[in-house]
Amino acid sequence: MNKKGILTIVVIIVLVIIGYYAFGSKPSTTVENTTGTPEVKADVPAGVTKDTYAPVTKDSTDNALLGGLRSTSVSVTEDGSKVTLANGKADFTVSGSSAKGSVVMGDIAIPKAVGDRNDIITSLVVTAGTTRTTYVVLFDNTNNVLSDKSYAVIGSGAVITGLRADDIASDGDYVVSVSYKDAKGAHTKLLVVANGEFNLSKSVDF
Repeated sequence: MNKKGILTIVVIIVLVIIGYYAFGSKPSTTVENTTGTPEVKADVPAGVTKDTYAPVTKDSTDNALLGGLRSTSVSVTEDGSKVTLANGKADFTVSGSSAKGSVVMGDIAIPKAVGDRNDIITSLVVTAGTTRTTYVVLFDNTNNVLSDKSYAVIGSGAVITGLRADDIASDGDYVVSVSYKDAKGAHTKLLVVANGEFNLSKSVDF
Protein backbone atom coordinates (compact mmCIF):
# COMPACT_ATOMS: atom_id res chain seq x y z
CA MET A 1 0.00 0.00 0.00
CA ASN A 2 1.40 3.43 -0.94
CA LYS A 3 1.83 6.34 1.43
CA LYS A 4 -1.29 8.10 0.09
CA GLY A 5 -3.46 5.09 0.94
CA ILE A 6 -2.03 4.82 4.46
CA LEU A 7 -2.59 8.54 5.06
CA THR A 8 -6.23 8.25 3.92
CA ILE A 9 -6.87 5.39 6.38
CA VAL A 10 -5.32 7.35 9.25
CA VAL A 11 -7.48 10.40 8.46
CA ILE A 12 -10.62 8.25 8.39
CA ILE A 13 -9.78 6.70 11.77
CA VAL A 14 -9.16 10.11 13.33
CA LEU A 15 -12.48 11.44 11.97
CA VAL A 16 -14.34 8.41 13.34
CA ILE A 17 -12.85 8.96 16.83
CA ILE A 18 -13.69 12.69 16.79
CA GLY A 19 -17.22 11.95 15.63
CA TYR A 20 -17.75 9.42 18.41
CA TYR A 21 -16.80 11.82 21.17
CA ALA A 22 -18.59 14.77 19.63
CA PHE A 23 -21.87 13.09 18.74
CA GLY A 24 -21.83 9.63 20.29
CA SER A 25 -24.02 8.49 23.17
CA LYS A 26 -22.46 9.09 26.61
CA PRO A 27 -23.65 7.73 29.93
CA SER A 28 -25.46 10.41 31.91
CA THR A 29 -24.17 11.28 35.38
CA THR A 30 -27.27 13.27 36.33
CA VAL A 31 -30.97 12.54 36.52
CA GLU A 32 -33.28 14.98 34.80
CA ASN A 33 -36.18 15.93 37.02
CA THR A 34 -38.96 17.76 35.21
CA THR A 35 -41.38 17.81 38.13
CA GLY A 36 -39.28 19.95 40.45
CA THR A 37 -39.41 17.25 43.13
CA PRO A 38 -36.05 15.87 44.35
CA GLU A 39 -35.34 12.29 43.36
CA VAL A 40 -35.98 9.69 46.08
CA LYS A 41 -32.87 7.85 47.23
CA ALA A 42 -32.42 4.41 45.70
CA ASP A 43 -32.69 2.61 49.05
CA VAL A 44 -36.07 4.11 49.94
CA PRO A 45 -38.99 1.75 49.28
CA ALA A 46 -40.80 2.30 46.00
CA GLY A 47 -43.71 4.69 46.10
CA VAL A 48 -42.41 6.76 49.01
CA THR A 49 -42.69 10.30 47.71
CA LYS A 50 -43.75 13.70 48.96
CA ASP A 51 -46.90 13.71 46.85
CA THR A 52 -48.17 10.28 47.91
CA TYR A 53 -47.49 10.81 51.62
CA ALA A 54 -48.44 14.43 52.28
CA PRO A 55 -48.53 15.06 56.05
CA VAL A 56 -51.78 15.86 57.77
CA THR A 57 -51.99 18.94 60.00
CA LYS A 58 -51.58 19.01 63.75
CA ASP A 59 -55.36 19.35 64.08
CA SER A 60 -55.56 15.56 63.70
CA THR A 61 -53.39 14.90 66.76
CA ASP A 62 -54.51 12.38 69.39
CA ASN A 63 -54.93 14.51 72.51
CA ALA A 64 -55.19 11.50 74.83
CA LEU A 65 -51.78 10.26 73.67
CA LEU A 66 -50.34 13.74 73.90
CA GLY A 67 -51.50 14.00 77.51
CA GLY A 68 -49.64 10.83 78.45
CA LEU A 69 -46.49 11.92 76.66
CA ARG A 70 -46.37 15.19 78.58
CA SER A 71 -45.33 13.36 81.77
CA THR A 72 -42.94 10.79 80.31
CA SER A 73 -39.13 10.62 80.35
CA VAL A 74 -37.07 11.67 77.33
CA SER A 75 -33.42 11.72 76.33
CA VAL A 76 -31.90 15.19 76.17
CA THR A 77 -28.19 14.64 75.48
CA GLU A 78 -26.04 12.41 73.29
CA ASP A 79 -24.93 10.35 76.30
CA GLY A 80 -28.53 9.23 76.85
CA SER A 81 -29.23 11.34 79.96
CA LYS A 82 -32.96 11.56 80.62
CA VAL A 83 -35.34 13.98 82.25
CA THR A 84 -38.96 13.53 83.25
CA LEU A 85 -41.37 16.01 81.76
CA ALA A 86 -43.91 17.92 83.82
CA ASN A 87 -46.77 19.23 81.70
CA GLY A 88 -44.61 18.64 78.64
CA LYS A 89 -41.57 20.59 79.84
CA ALA A 90 -38.33 20.12 81.77
CA ASP A 91 -35.05 21.89 82.48
CA PHE A 92 -31.67 20.19 82.67
CA THR A 93 -27.94 20.80 82.94
CA VAL A 94 -25.89 19.94 79.85
CA SER A 95 -23.62 16.96 80.57
CA GLY A 96 -20.02 17.89 81.30
CA SER A 97 -20.74 21.59 81.74
CA SER A 98 -22.70 24.08 83.78
CA ALA A 99 -24.77 25.17 80.78
CA LYS A 100 -28.52 25.00 81.20
CA GLY A 101 -30.97 23.47 78.77
CA SER A 102 -34.67 22.86 78.36
CA VAL A 103 -36.91 20.39 76.59
CA VAL A 104 -40.48 20.98 75.40
CA MET A 105 -42.89 18.41 74.00
CA GLY A 106 -44.61 19.45 70.77
CA ASP A 107 -48.36 19.68 70.21
CA ILE A 108 -48.69 16.70 67.83
CA ALA A 109 -48.99 12.99 68.64
CA ILE A 110 -50.12 10.19 66.33
CA PRO A 111 -50.42 6.42 66.99
CA LYS A 112 -49.28 3.62 64.70
CA ALA A 113 -50.09 -0.04 65.35
CA VAL A 114 -47.65 -2.57 63.88
CA GLY A 115 -48.75 -6.11 64.68
CA ASP A 116 -48.66 -6.40 68.47
CA ARG A 117 -46.54 -3.26 68.78
CA ASN A 118 -48.01 0.18 69.41
CA ASP A 119 -45.87 3.11 68.36
CA ILE A 120 -46.45 6.78 69.09
CA ILE A 121 -44.80 9.52 67.07
CA THR A 122 -44.46 13.05 68.43
CA SER A 123 -42.17 16.07 68.30
CA LEU A 124 -39.69 17.44 70.80
CA VAL A 125 -37.64 20.63 70.98
CA VAL A 126 -34.36 20.60 72.93
CA THR A 127 -32.57 23.85 73.72
CA ALA A 128 -28.99 23.61 74.97
CA GLY A 129 -27.24 26.94 75.39
CA THR A 130 -28.07 28.91 72.24
CA THR A 131 -28.85 25.83 70.12
CA ARG A 132 -32.48 24.90 69.58
CA THR A 133 -33.01 21.54 67.84
CA THR A 134 -36.29 19.97 66.80
CA TYR A 135 -36.73 16.19 66.79
CA VAL A 136 -39.34 13.63 65.85
CA VAL A 137 -39.45 10.92 68.51
CA LEU A 138 -40.81 7.38 68.28
CA PHE A 139 -42.17 5.95 71.53
CA ASP A 140 -43.14 2.36 72.25
CA ASN A 141 -46.43 2.06 74.12
CA THR A 142 -46.64 -1.27 75.97
CA ASN A 143 -49.48 -1.56 78.47
CA ASN A 144 -49.58 2.24 78.68
CA VAL A 145 -45.89 2.40 79.60
CA LEU A 146 -44.13 4.80 77.23
CA SER A 147 -40.49 4.30 76.23
CA ASP A 148 -38.60 6.56 73.82
CA LYS A 149 -37.05 4.23 71.25
CA SER A 150 -35.75 6.38 68.41
CA TYR A 151 -34.99 10.02 67.57
CA ALA A 152 -34.66 11.81 64.22
CA VAL A 153 -33.28 15.34 63.93
CA ILE A 154 -35.49 17.64 61.87
CA GLY A 155 -33.41 20.77 62.14
CA SER A 156 -32.29 23.79 64.08
CA GLY A 157 -35.13 26.23 64.66
CA ALA A 158 -37.63 24.01 62.83
CA VAL A 159 -41.34 24.14 63.72
CA ILE A 160 -43.26 20.95 62.96
CA THR A 161 -46.71 21.55 61.46
CA GLY A 162 -47.88 18.01 60.61
CA LEU A 163 -47.16 14.29 61.05
CA ARG A 164 -48.52 11.25 59.23
CA ALA A 165 -47.72 7.51 59.28
CA ASP A 166 -48.38 5.11 56.37
CA ASP A 167 -47.60 1.44 55.74
CA ILE A 168 -45.05 0.73 53.02
CA ALA A 169 -44.37 -2.98 53.47
CA SER A 170 -46.07 -6.13 54.75
CA ASP A 171 -43.21 -6.75 57.19
CA GLY A 172 -44.20 -3.82 59.41
CA ASP A 173 -42.04 -1.06 57.92
CA TYR A 174 -43.80 2.28 57.60
CA VAL A 175 -43.03 5.85 56.67
CA VAL A 176 -43.48 8.95 58.84
CA SER A 177 -44.10 12.13 56.86
CA VAL A 178 -43.04 15.31 58.66
CA SER A 179 -44.05 18.77 57.50
CA TYR A 180 -42.15 21.65 59.05
CA LYS A 181 -41.10 25.25 58.62
CA ASP A 182 -37.78 26.96 59.21
CA ALA A 183 -36.04 30.17 58.19
CA LYS A 184 -35.81 28.88 54.60
CA GLY A 185 -39.51 28.07 54.20
CA ALA A 186 -41.79 25.00 54.29
CA HIS A 187 -40.41 21.47 53.88
CA THR A 188 -41.28 17.78 54.07
CA LYS A 189 -39.09 15.05 55.53
CA LEU A 190 -39.84 11.35 55.06
CA LEU A 191 -38.59 8.95 57.74
CA VAL A 192 -38.70 5.18 57.33
CA VAL A 193 -39.41 3.13 60.47
CA ALA A 194 -37.98 -0.39 60.40
CA ASN A 195 -38.00 -2.82 63.34
CA GLY A 196 -39.36 -0.17 65.66
CA GLU A 197 -36.73 2.48 64.95
CA PHE A 198 -36.03 5.23 62.44
CA ASN A 199 -33.74 4.02 59.65
CA LEU A 200 -32.03 7.37 59.09
CA SER A 201 -30.13 6.11 56.05
CA LYS A 202 -33.46 6.07 54.20
CA SER A 203 -34.68 9.55 55.14
CA VAL A 204 -35.53 11.96 52.32
CA ASP A 205 -35.84 15.76 52.39
CA PHE A 206 -38.01 17.76 49.98
